[in-house]
Order: sequence, then structure tokens, then C-alpha cells
Amino acid sequence: MYNSFSALPGIPYNIIKHLALSKDAENLWKMLKYNEYNALEQPDLTFEEKMQLVWKKGPQENFGVFLTNVIGDVIPEAKCVLKCYQYYTHATNLYYGTVVYAFDFLYGVQMPLVNYNGIPVSRGDLCFNILSTVLNGADVAGIGKLTFFEDMSRYDFERSVIGNSKTFTGIQAFYSVLVGDAGINYGCDE
Repeated sequence: MYNSFSALPGIPYNIIKHLALSKDAENLWKMLKYNEYNALEQPDLTFEEKMQLVWKKGPQENFGVFLTNVIGDVIPEAKCVLKCYQYYTHATNLYYGTVVYAFDFLYGVQMPLVNYNGIPVSRGDLCFNILSTVLNGADVAGIGKLTFFEDMSRYDFERSVIGNSKTFTGIQAFYSVLVGDAGINYGCDE
């Protein structure tokens, strides 16, 4: 008999849906769609426009949101990319565990800043602020809430060291959520 952890397949879906519906995440979507310094001055995107940025299959260069850690295609133009994927799962005991999700926010080295109310700010700093505001404490179908909290996982942190220092850079942030036994049995009971 094998028990199934609940919520795992639905969590990335719920994270993207939560980001797409939150008014506090509008600037994140604008940074993903517009590469210009004045990206935040552009109109808000509709839900449909946001979902058009999410890669589903095929060539990847026209998309900006990926639910995987790998982007296999060469993306010829500098742009912002957000990757959201399951990074690490720690089984605390037989019935529940902690799942850590990674968020990689990458952008070209020639476009690191955006105009935020007349002041140049780092795209990475703004992205981390938005993720923390919108996702910390969000209900994404786990046990409890998605958190940025070291007591939940020692992997919950943010760093600005990803990139290749020549063509792109960015931030990486880790948030965690508990998952538990869904009560679904697979196999023979007796």
C-alpha cells in the first residue's frame, strides 16, 4: 500500500493563478512582458495576456513563465523570465513533508533597472518584493500556507547570484509549503 501526498500537482498551478489574480503582482507581469526601462508605466495585463506568457509546449522564445527549471531553447533577445518549479521535498515523517519551490527571475544584463515612481530600481529586488508580498502566506493547496520562513525549511532564502554575468543575471527565491497524506491508497489492501 502506498499513500499519496496531497496537492503536489496542483501547487504550481495555484501559485501561477494566485500571481495572475493578485493586483499586487501587476508589476511582475509587466516586467515579464515589457523589456523597457518604463515597463511599469505600461497598462496592466489581462488574465488571458498573463496566461499567454506561460509556456505550455513547443518553442520557448515567445514565453516568459516556465513551470520547469530547464529552458531548452536559446532565447535570442534579452527579456525577463520567471521559472517556478519544485526544488526540494523533505519527508518529515510517513504522513507529511515540506516541499520547497524555487523561483528564478532572470533578465538581460542590459535591462537590470525599471522606473518605479521616478526612481530606478533593480528588477530583481522588485520581483523579490512582489513575490514576498503576494506569495508569503498564500493558500496554494498545501497544508497551511506557502511561506518564506526558515523554520519551515532551511532552504527558504533569496539570493542574487544566479546568471552567467555576461548575458543575464537575476534572483532566486525559495518558498515552502507542507503537504500531507491524501488518504489515497495505491495497490492491494489485502
